[in-house]
Amino acid sequence: MTSDGPVMAELEAFVGSGRKHGARKRVILLQAARLFVERGYDLTGIDDIGAAAGVSGPAVYRHFAGKQAILIALIELSLERLGEGGRAVLTAREQSPEERLVALIEWFAAFALENQELMLILQGELPRLPEEDRRRLIREMRVVREEWVSLLLQVRPDLSALGAQIAVISAMGMVTPVIAARLGGDVAVVRDHLRAQMLAAMRAPAP
Repeated sequence: MTSDGPVMAELEAFVGSGRKHGARKRVILLQAARLFVERGYDLTGIDDIGAAAGVSGPAVYRHFAGKQAILIALIELSLERLGEGGRAVLTAREQSPEERLVALIEWFAAFALENQELMLILQGELPRLPEEDRRRLIREMRVVREEWVSLLLQVRPDLSALGAQIAVISAMGMVTPVIAARLGGDVAVVRDHLRAQMLAAMRAPAP
């Protein structure tokens, strides 16, 4: 996958959503994300990121403690977008809970497939982060997941809290293996199949 065309536009949209970062930090994050996608995280150095962002390697350290800190910032951006996107759907009170659940799954599947290479890197590197950062990010992921659980329980009052958690984890967990399989074909078709399977997991009969 190259940085040209749609991929660069997707990364720009992804990084541009980070309102807490200043312009220079956003440029560094954008170019780091591009290089992580093109070369892989392990093969990308701080000097590479600095050169791509138009600054010296050491100048990157004025904004981030190192490459791992850049990765953490990108993971935080991912969680921020997942949270905001989900809450935008959850607060659409003109829709029924069932309609909101369908819209939430559609949004999540589209977001993951639009940023699939970067999502694989972010999720793949999460286990290698320092324990404190990893635990904090997992807690943030749990907050997003609990919002899904709350909505599902409105749609499926027959489910227990545990059953709803398992259904949500199962549905959300489908995304990464599908991306990693690199099935090819029309992304819209993959998205529709993924959406249908996620909905099926949410609607599976309670035991």
